[in-house]
Amino acid sequence: MNHFYIFSGLLILSFSASSLWSEKSILAKPRQLNDSFSLSRHFPQLIEITRGIEEKAPEIRSGKVNIAHTRANRTIVDSQKGLSANINLSGQSIHENRPGLSYAQTYRTVGSIFIKKPIYHWGILKSRSRIAKLDEDFAKQKLNIDRSNLVNLINSKFMDLILLSRSIILEKESLNLIRKIEEELIQKKEAGIITELKVSEQKILSIRKSIEIEELSRILNKNLSSFKFLTGYTKKINLSIPEEFINYCESYDFERKPLQVIGSQSSMEIEQLKTLIKAENENLFIASNAQKPKFNLVSGFYQDQIDLPNSPDSVRRNNFLVGVEANWNIWDSSKSKGERELALAKKRILEIELESNIKKLRLEIESLQTQLLNFAKQISLSKKLVEANKSRHEKSKIEFAQDQITSNDLLSSKISLTEAEVGLVKSIFNYLKASEEYKSHTHFKKL
Repeated sequence: MNHFYIFSGLLILSFSASSLWSEKSILAKPRQLNDSFSLSRHFPQLIEITRGIEEKAPEIRSGKVNIAHTRANRTIVDSQKGLSANINLSGQSIHENRPGLSYAQTYRTVGSIFIKKPIYHWGILKSRSRIAKLDEDFAKQKLNIDRSNLVNLINSKFMDLILLSRSIILEKESLNLIRKIEEELIQKKEAGIITELKVSEQKILSIRKSIEIEELSRILNKNLSSFKFLTGYTKKINLSIPEEFINYCESYDFERKPLQVIGSQSSMEIEQLKTLIKAENENLFIASNAQKPKFNLVSGFYQDQIDLPNSPDSVRRNNFLVGVEANWNIWDSSKSKGERELALAKKRILEIELESNIKKLRLEIESLQTQLLNFAKQISLSKKLVEANKSRHEKSKIEFAQDQITSNDLLSSKISLTEAEVGLVKSIFNYLKASEEYKSHTHFKKL
């Protein structure tokens, strides 16, 4: 029995630092903190991970190429408003068969230059340029959406990895407790206090817990590989929870009500719809003016050759031309009418979608506000639950050392503490995910 009490004392000392969350006081006095929370501030490796997506993420690379494509198309469209010049040079060998004369062969070169400049197209060319500019803006907005969604996905998966890693650590602590209890039971069996059955039951618990840990490790490795594929990040990822993050979570007032900034409520999807509506307005303007006469300034120089009257000889002429060209499409078989109706229909569809998205955004913001308050209450309750389970486990260790409770009671208190600690981390991460989504709606910046 002396060996038993010595071992029990060592067991109590070994559990004095049971877990990272238990080491800190849950009821620490709050400090004044910056309300602006950034996950990368506490997990700086995220900055390095997200920085690499610009060159490695396929959707980001594709978005940049799409911007270059729309910029090139804009250059083409803008060129329609400028001067266009055409130069033509030709060399000719002429064999002439004149009545009463033999064949005569002559050589000559002729050239021409023509210049054309639109002077009045009822604003159609400007509208086409604006459409090209809107296409470029749309591509930039899409790239921002893809980048923002990818960063949010990376942050979310990173928090899931940390939670899973933390669960494994706490499960391993439980396994260590199970094994130490098993060692104690073996000593009791050897002393004739208990039977072999108690030792076998504890051994089964140890094996089951080991299997659970191996399964969690398998899931972690699988998710870690997927995360590295998503981000293109190949270095070792640190999944430990910094002490600074723990201090932040203990000190931060999660239950404060978030302020709603009504004037800045928007989203990148809504801005995209507004861009598409502007483009359809330009298409409607173009279709409405399609049949009006278009005027161009034309100028040219060209050479030709004519025969002299009553002479076998010919003379080369240099000709200069300056004037105004008018093109009037008086009948197009209702093509412009159909284009107007099509633009109006597309515009109306987009306006309905915009109206629906604005209402949806307002509901999402209200829902996120409610979720943040609920998650904040969950965090507060989870802190109390961790504190209560910590106190229970400490008392259980003392009572177990004094043979007042069974090993199953001690193990049950440890499992409850582990579940409470994991639940607290999960509640905090759920709050942070909802908070980031809330900020993306209420602090949206336009291009």
